[in-house]
Amino acid sequence: MTRYEAYIEQDWREHGLAHLVVARIRENGSTDYGVFLVDVWCLGVKDAFGETDVPEAALRALVDERLPESMREPIHPACAKKLIAGALAYAEGLGFAPHRDFRKARRVLSGLDASLCPTEFAYGRAGQPCYVQGPDDSADRVDRVLAVLEARCGADGFDFELADEEDENELLAVRQDLMAWLDAEPPEVPRFYALSGMIAALHVCPGIVMPTKVMDALWGPEGRVWADEKEAQDFAALLKDYWNYAGDLVRGVAAPDAAPGEQAIDIWTEDFPEDDPRPMTAAMAEWARGFLRATELWPEAWGDALGRADLAPHWEILHWWAEIVQPGNADRIADAAEAPTPRTMIQSVGVLARALRPADGAASGAAP
Repeated sequence: MTRYEAYIEQDWREHGLAHLVVARIRENGSTDYGVFLVDVWCLGVKDAFGETDVPEAALRALVDERLPESMREPIHPACAKKLIAGALAYAEGLGFAPHRDFRKARRVLSGLDASLCPTEFAYGRAGQPCYVQGPDDSADRVDRVLAVLEARCGADGFDFELADEEDENELLAVRQDLMAWLDAEPPEVPRFYALSGMIAALHVCPGIVMPTKVMDALWGPEGRVWADEKEAQDFAALLKDYWNYAGDLVRGVAAPDAAPGEQAIDIWTEDFPEDDPRPMTAAMAEWARGFLRATELWPEAWGDALGRADLAPHWEILHWWAEIVQPGNADRIADAAEAPTPRTMIQSVGVLARALRPADGAASGAAP
């Protein structure tokens, strides 16, 4: 006997982006599942992946991770297939192909009959396509999508929402200034990605560590000799702005209604060459070392968090990344990412944030 289950993000109609999990569960407890990110306003299946013959416990863990109980609702599996098929057809009519892994993920849908779903789904927004720029959509991708839409629909036949360029430019300037400042410091001073990991950890930390303590972590209790008061104030302002930005990332991950795509690791793929993964891998390792450094410098603020059995697999991922040059760690990272219940550093930091971040935000609020 085989049964199907499907879950969808509760508020998908409001923003046109539906996160879905569809599962096929056999009587012996083995399961197949597909995870789909469906843009019903424009692009169709934006992301997808699936696994076959995994234990039911692994499926339950994946559902809880991808769609926490507070943000999901069940959907009839036939309706899930109908929604995906309709979004796929709508996007293909506009000239957009599904994600490359959809072919594998869609296998779980093969035993479902979409005609059994009585619900009629609408595609597009207010009767026309609407492209919403995602957090990972580069300027080149935005240009390509808009060019396709204009060619298919005409200049007035579609709508779009782009990220706030002013805010992005300000953030980019803060990041670049911090990178440049720290790169000019003596070798023993942590660089940008280590600082980023450390600040993220302090927002995750269940205890209170004030932002001013970061200065001690950079230059030690004796501090840095500044050229003048303005130089000290300029750096403090940069640090405050970045502290608040990193806090927003952690709050976004820890929020009960967080979208599955949220992450707290501030590493941008566009900062690295596409044909050489080594610089980005080095940045990830440096970020992990910065995160763990915050646990070493202020252990009392972490309470029992470092020894909790339920969090041990996620601390383990961070340690593997921090020591990636040690024999076997790169293979362990790859194996964990490809396991039936994947563990990546992005996912593990998200788990730690949801488990440890105080509900009232007292320990990681905005810097004054």
